[in-house]
Order: sequence, then C-alpha cells, then structure tokens
Amino acid sequence: MTIRCFLAFSLNGQFQERLKHTLDELRQTNADVKWVKLDNIHLTLKFLGELEVIHINNIKSRLKERCSGLSPITSYLNGIGAFPDLSHPKIVWAALDDSKNEIRKLVEILKEELIIFGVVREDHPFKPHITLGRVRTSVNLKDLIQTIEKITIEEHIQQTFDKIILYKSQLTSQGPIYEVLQEFYLGRKELEVDRF
Repeated sequence: MTIRCFLAFSLNGQFQERLKHTLDELRQTNADVKWVKLDNIHLTLKFLGELEVIHINNIKSRLKERCSGLSPITSYLNGIGAFPDLSHPKIVWAALDDSKNEIRKLVEILKEELIIFGVVREDHPFKPHITLGRVRTSVNLKDLIQTIEKITIEEHIQQTFDKIILYKSQLTSQGPIYEVLQEFYLGRKELEVDRF
C-alpha cells in the first residue's frame, strides 16, 4: 500500500485572512484560474510522492529526532507573483521573506534526510512560496497580471513556523483532500502528535 504525501508548514489565522483578501481581489479579474481553497493553502517544503507505509513510518521516526534539534522560523508575506514569470503566469503565488535563508536551509536538511528513503532530490532552487492558483487559459490574463502588479502586502503580517506537518494527499475530482499524518514540532519533542 502506498500513500501520496508531502511535508509543509500550515498557516496561522492572520496569514489566511490576508490571503483570503488577496484571493478575493484576484478572483475579481475573472481570469481562468483554478484557485486553491483557503483551507488547503500551505507552504510546501517537500513533496514526497507515493510512498510505502513502511517508508512513511521510518520517515516519521527520522524526522521526529531531527526536527527536535531545529529552531522555529519566523517569516512574513512578501508580495504576489507568478511562475515562470509575470509575463507568462502559470502558477500564482504569495512569496515569503527568507532573507536569512532559514527556510531554504530547512528544506536542504529535509532533502538530505529523505534521500535514504528514495525520495528524489530536485535540482532546481527552492523558493519559499504559497501556491494560490493555477492558470488554465489566457482568458482575462491581462487583468490578472495588472492586478498582481498592484497588490501590496504589509510586512507586519508574519508567522512563526514551529512545526512541520506530514500530510496525506488524496486527489479527487473536486480537488485534493489533505489529512494530517503527523506533526513534528521544531525544538520540542514532547508535543509531537502522531495521527497515523
């Protein structure tokens, strides 16, 4: 039996509220974008793919020990953009400040820890971002681009990320359904919660 899963940071209420406001602005363009449901928005750290249950259990043991020795990370929302670029948007995202490279360093640690379990290490550089939507066609694309360029986000909206969550991801016709398998608190052993 295999389970499709990934590692991510969840978002606090203030982050979600600001992103809800941003999504409302973006939706008003009527661009043909598949917007992510607010409850599903998160900061993906590492997509693990389809893994055998035995590997997942081993990963949980490994990360439980590793995460207890790491420190929480504080960041803030740092603008809206698109991949591959704003002239040809395919994925609309909200950026997070990582001027101290703390999130990138954490992702590198996770990559190294997961190699032994057969999790592929991507070569492209990691850019801390929260996916907001995926562009489907060019309908109202110009309006979308102009709106993205106008949106500004206040720096005081910040969050301290203190736990990594292992999510199960089930793909359905209505969109993905996420389920928490385990939480790994950074620097705190006693608060880990195993839900699988």
